Amino acid sequence: MAKLKVVALLARRPGLLVLENALLADPEIEITALFTHGRLPRAEGGATRGDLAEFARSCTRGGVALNAVDGAEARDISPLLPAGPLDLLVALSWRYQVPASVLGRFSLGCINLHRGALPRYAGALPVQRAIEAGEDSVAITAHEMVPEIDAGAEIARVCLPIAPLPTGQTAADYAEAVKARLEPLYAPLCRLAIAARRAEREA
Repeated sequence: MAKLKVVALLARRPGLLVLENALLADPEIEITALFTHGRLPRAEGGATRGDLAEFARSCTRGGVALNAVDGAEARDISPLLPAGPLDLLVALSWRYQVPASVLGRFSLGCINLHRGALPRYAGALPVQRAIEAGEDSVAITAHEMVPEIDAGAEIARVCLPIAPLPTGQTAADYAEAVKARLEPLYAPLCRLAIAARRAEREA
């Protein structure tokens, strides 16, 4: 069986974990292009990302070329995509909406890993909003990418039970602790979503 030709748009530590523990660890995947952001958002100072060197080391070990893109290049990676057929796009912590011209290149579609239960917690700050709403769990949702943000059909989901907001702690601070506990769940969720896409190809 031919390997899945995968393009990945990954950033931050969860993206690094998906790269190492889901994509590079799968012998039936060929990463044809990997993109990350080279710099922090302007709101965070715009400096070189602290995780960029880790991405570079993982890509070197895996024999994958790393593309660090920001600004206009990151908004539309169409000119940077490999020529020829592509199977699957995997995205996590990507800063920009991916245009339809990119989404249409992939025969098995495009998967985004969103740190929140969809559709209720689409958009920004999903963990903090779930805490503020008194939820007893938070989720990461793998969903099909469409031109509208966080609007595609759900593919798979993992949930993490959480305790109520501790007395004396802000929802924002508690959200950071919960997000750290979610990190080990990204790669397993990615593997579930990719398995679902493989099953569709083989059906």
